[in-house]
Amino acid sequence: VPNGQLAEEKPELADKYGRKSIAEQNSIDTAWEVLLSPRFTKLRHCLFESKQEKHRFRQLLVNCVMATDIFDQDLRALRKSRWNKAFSDDGSLSSGEEEGHYKATIVIEHIMQASDVAHTMQGWEIYRQWNESLFREMHEAYTEGRSAKDPSDGWYEGELWFFDNWVIPLAQNLKECGVLDIVSDQLVNQARSNRQRWQFEGKIICEEMCSDVKSNTRMLDRSTSSCSHSLAATEDSSTSASYLASQMVTEAESLSKVMARYERKYETVLGNLIALAYKGQPCPMDLEQHGLSDVHKHFKHQEWYRSHADNDDVLLRI
Repeated sequence: VPNGQLAEEKPELADKYGRKSIAEQNSIDTAWEVLLSPRFTKLRHCLFESKQEKHRFRQLLVNCVMATDIFDQDLRALRKSRWNKAFSDDGSLSSGEEEGHYKATIVIEHIMQASDVAHTMQGWEIYRQWNESLFREMHEAYTEGRSAKDPSDGWYEGELWFFDNWVIPLAQNLKECGVLDIVSDQLVNQARSNRQRWQFEGKIICEEMCSDVKSNTRMLDRSTSSCSHSLAATEDSSTSASYLASQMVTEAESLSKVMARYERKYETVLGNLIALAYKGQPCPMDLEQHGLSDVHKHFKHQEWYRSHADNDDVLLRI
């Protein structure tokens, strides 16, 4: 949900952060508190050794996370002016060292912003997946009363605006600064490609997403009443049975679509896990016979996996 909604739901946080970038500032404080815990003493020694380095690291952390608040107009104007100052030739920076630090900070902020919307600069399928996930998340917030706007209204036009006014200019700035070499060209080209394809296919995609979320909503609403209650609601058993049968067919079709979508995602994730777990083995055709439990067992026999699990208390849960 946006910061405006957070301010209404958690007024104590809104007051604490002056109603500015609430989610971002809270994330910074939470992450900093975790980093300063005894568990990460060794990590802190690697990140900074002096108070000056610690202060500099803190500054970078704050700048990077705050840079992801792209809807605050004041912050956007400030970042734009800083970018122009860093990459202009007006001599406003007093020394070469100051200029280097200034540019480095601005570039890191832009890389962070690009990471925040990375799906828009990647392949079409990745963009589609994350775009749909965001749509569903925002639609759920709307149906729960946590957002005043139905994302179904203007989603197609909003994506075009986002590409034209944020994604593509951001990719072009990264290209201009030159730190990513040929990768920056790829980001610009992929963003433009996704924008063009969305222009031609986006309306149909929006219709499909709207249909899916509305079907799921109706299905959840219907699940609150039992079949027996539906049959008892009318004395005309024939009409009731026909209506109930019609509703059950609709539910079955909706469930079928949901199951098919998650089956595809499951197959993709399982395929990636199998490729990682059994990389280099001589019989790749046999990999299809492996299930999640087999992959998990194989992982637990790998030294790198056991080391990772022991150090971070993280295990692959099947």
